[in-house]
Amino acid sequence: MYNMPFSYTVGGVPSYCQLGSHRCGATCAQMIIQFCCNKETPPVVPSWYDSTTANQQYICGESGGVWSGWMKTYHDTHGIPYPYKHPDAVKEVIMELKEGAPGNFNVFHNTDSSVVMHDMVYWIKRMDYPAATMKGGSHWVLVYGYETDIEPTPDNTVALEHISIIEPFCPPCSDPASGGIDIPDISGAAWASNYWNQGTYLWPGQPYHNEYVAVVEPPATKGRVRIKKEYIGRKKEIIPAESAMKRALEYVRKRKLTKYEALSFMANAFPQKPLLVEWPDQKKFYYLVPFAMERRGPAKAVMILNPYNGNYQECGALCCPISFIPKRVAVKLLLEKMRIRKYEKITTSLRYRYSNVTCSHYYPFWEINIDGRPYYLDMNQRVHKRLVIY
Repeated sequence: MYNMPFSYTVGGVPSYCQLGSHRCGATCAQMIIQFCCNKETPPVVPSWYDSTTANQQYICGESGGVWSGWMKTYHDTHGIPYPYKHPDAVKEVIMELKEGAPGNFNVFHNTDSSVVMHDMVYWIKRMDYPAATMKGGSHWVLVYGYETDIEPTPDNTVALEHISIIEPFCPPCSDPASGGIDIPDISGAAWASNYWNQGTYLWPGQPYHNEYVAVVEPPATKGRVRIKKEYIGRKKEIIPAESAMKRALEYVRKRKLTKYEALSFMANAFPQKPLLVEWPDQKKFYYLVPFAMERRGPAKAVMILNPYNGNYQECGALCCPISFIPKRVAVKLLLEKMRIRKYEKITTSLRYRYSNVTCSHYYPFWEINIDGRPYYLDMNQRVHKRLVIY
C-alpha cells in the first residue's frame, strides 16, 4: 500500500535577522515569542532584565539590550561559556517572555539526532508551534515546517523528505524586522549534511556537549527519523558550472519551488553563474546558484546543489538582494581597500566557515592570500584581517 507523504507548515511565523554574529539564539527566541503571543510588537521586558540600554525594541539588539544584560546574569550565576547560545538560556527567555501564552517549552537533547528530530517534527505538528535548533553544533535556526514519508506519531519512525527553516543570519541587518533567510525547501540529505552534521561542541564536560538539541513544546517522544546521506565525492567528480546552472533551473519546476510564497518570484527569475564553494571542515564543496530578476542584477534567492552529482539540496529567499562577488572583482576590491600596489603572488579560494566573517553557507567569503598574508572579503565587500572559527 502506498502512503502519501505528510507535510506540515506552521503559518504566520515572523521572520527576523540577527543584528550581531552572536545573536542567533536571541533572534530565534524572539520569533517564537512573537508567534506565541500573537503580537504585532515585542513583549514587555520583565524587571529582572538589565534594561539600561536605549535599544529595547528587540531582545536581540546589536548593543545587547535586555538580552545581553540577562546573559551576563546567566553567565555569572551558572558559569556557562557562550551563555548567549546555551539551550537553557534560549528556553528560559522564551518561557519568561511569552506572557502567559500557552505552551511549556523544553530542551530536547540526545546524541542520536534521529530521536531529537522526531521530537521536533511530531510536536511542531501537534502544537502548531515552530521550534529552535542548533545548526552545525553552534548556530541557532528556526524550524517551521517539514515533509515526511508518513505522519509522525509518538513512537513511529519516519523518513525526512524536506524541512523548512528561517536562518537569522542575513547581512547586512540594520533592523531585525527586515527578516532572515526564508528557506522553505531543504532536502533531508542536505539537512543532515549542511545543518545537522554534528552535535553541540561549545560546552565540553557539561550538559548538551556532543548532543543534538532543540527547544520544542512540549515533552519528548519515543520515535525516530531516518535521513538519507548526502554523497560526497572526489574533486575530480565535480560537474561543470554550466551543468549546475541548467539543473538549477530544472529544479525550480521539478521541486515546485514557486508554490512557496517566499520563492514565488522564481517563476520569472534567472539563474546566474554558479559559485563553487569549499567547506573545509566538512571536507567537501558545494555549488551556490544565485537567482535574480535580471541576468546581471542582484540575487534574491540562492539554490545549493551537490557538486559531485548535481543533486538538489536546498533553496532560500534572501532578506535583501545581494550581488555575489566574482573572483576577479574580489581581488580588485581587496587591493583597492588595502591600498596594495606591489605584490608577487596572489592566491584565492571561495570558502565557508562558521566564523566571525559569516554564519551561513549562503554567504561564503573570499580568502585572498597576498605574499603569504591572508585576507577575508565577505559578500558585503568588507575586509577581515582575521578569521576566527566558532
